[in-house]
Amino acid sequence: MKNEKIFKNPNLIPLLIKYVKVNKVVFPIERVKYLSNEEVIEILKDCIDNQIIYNPNYEMVKNITLLEDKDLKEIYPLIKESMDYINYDYMRDIKDLINSVKSRKKGKKYSFEEHLKALILALLSNHRWGDNNIRENMDTIDKIFHNYNKNYLKIVDPNILVKKLRNIHCTNPMINNQMKALSRNIIVLEKIEKDYGSLDNFVSIETPNDIANMFNSGKYKLTQVGRAFAYDYLKRVGVNTCKKSSQLERLFGSHRLGIVENANATEQQVLNIIKKIAILNDCDEIIVESIIQQFCLLRSANICGEYPKCEKCKIRKYCNYNKNNLNSVCKENLHTE
Repeated sequence: MKNEKIFKNPNLIPLLIKYVKVNKVVFPIERVKYLSNEEVIEILKDCIDNQIIYNPNYEMVKNITLLEDKDLKEIYPLIKESMDYINYDYMRDIKDLINSVKSRKKGKKYSFEEHLKALILALLSNHRWGDNNIRENMDTIDKIFHNYNKNYLKIVDPNILVKKLRNIHCTNPMINNQMKALSRNIIVLEKIEKDYGSLDNFVSIETPNDIANMFNSGKYKLTQVGRAFAYDYLKRVGVNTCKKSSQLERLFGSHRLGIVENANATEQQVLNIIKKIAILNDCDEIIVESIIQQFCLLRSANICGEYPKCEKCKIRKYCNYNKNNLNSVCKENLHTE
């Protein structure tokens, strides 16, 4: 979400000026507008103190985690073990994403039509994680969108697309607005293609964070496409990346795993933690995020959701949820006595 008050913190302007003096370049404020003022200030101070230029892979939190690396590494296999315990197939929903990443690593170049398909599927999947209906109707969806022919989709009546999607139960609460915006969004994609030579060059040159910002509110703003949708789109064209979610913010926060001090991890903290877990376990961050997400989601394994099922969880020893509840019970008993 865009930080509308990014220049209203009195401490920010002096730090931005000092950053320029130290590093001889202007701080790229557009790249961090989704962060809070406090997070931006912390980044600026650290860049100034260490005389380093901010880059998209910058780790804002020096002490990314309150856990030792060996403990942070162990969490990921234990999460998978928890889902194995209840016979939940966490690979089922991410096979396509994994294949896309593997294909890109092998040199695959995605066409305009494949990029458009990825964007449309990201939109259709809104609020539908773990729903097999879209996957099972892929052939029909391809036909509805005329194999993602941009010329057809720029002129077709959006209501026709909505009606056909409803007939196969592949809509979501925002489907009318999404389809109405499709022709305008295709024009933006065509502009990107003109500027970069191809959409594939665009996603190869720019960072996921910058693309998410440009789609959300920047140079290539797309209607009905926020940062989360942008990341989902990138994954579907084989970009190995990850994104934050309210479930992961809660899981990594102090009331659950306590990987960070705050009650809910920030977006930057979530991204850093996922990347760190991926490095420690020698695997792609896209897989780590997807599997941990399923561990939390109601429609998926639903082990560590809003109301956690701790009896099925193999990472209880790292979690503060039961500890906090036990402390509350003890205090209540003492008060009663």
